[in-house]
Amino acid sequence: MIQSKACLAWALVCVVLGLNGCAAFIPDPNPTEFMSRVKIGMTRADVEDRLGPPDGNWGPWHSQCTEYGFGKHGADRYAVYYNNQSRVVFTEHANCNVERAKEVGLR
Repeated sequence: MIQSKACLAWALVCVVLGLNGCAAFIPDPNPTEFMSRVKIGMTRADVEDRLGPPDGNWGPWHSQCTEYGFGKHGADRYAVYYNNQSRVVFTEHANCNVERAKEVGLR
C-alpha cells in the first residue's frame, strides 16, 4: 500500500516536470505577424478579438491608445491609436505617447 502511494507520487512528479518542460519550448509570438492582424478602420472590439485584451491603456477613459507587449516581460511594445468612434487610426512599434496622438489628430 505504501509502495503504491510512493509510485503514484513519483508518477505525479514526473508528469508535472514533463509538462513544465514542454512550456519552456513554446515560442513567443512573432510581434510583426501578430500586429499585422490590425488594420486601419477596425473597431477596438475587432482588435481585441484578434489580439486579446491590451497590456496597457492610455488616454481619457483609457480609450485613445492601447499597448500590446511582446518578448521578455512585454518589453517590446506596440501602440494602437483609436479615434472617438473607437476605430483604429494608427499603429506603431512604440509606446503610446502624446506627441503621436497629436500627429494623428487625437489631441
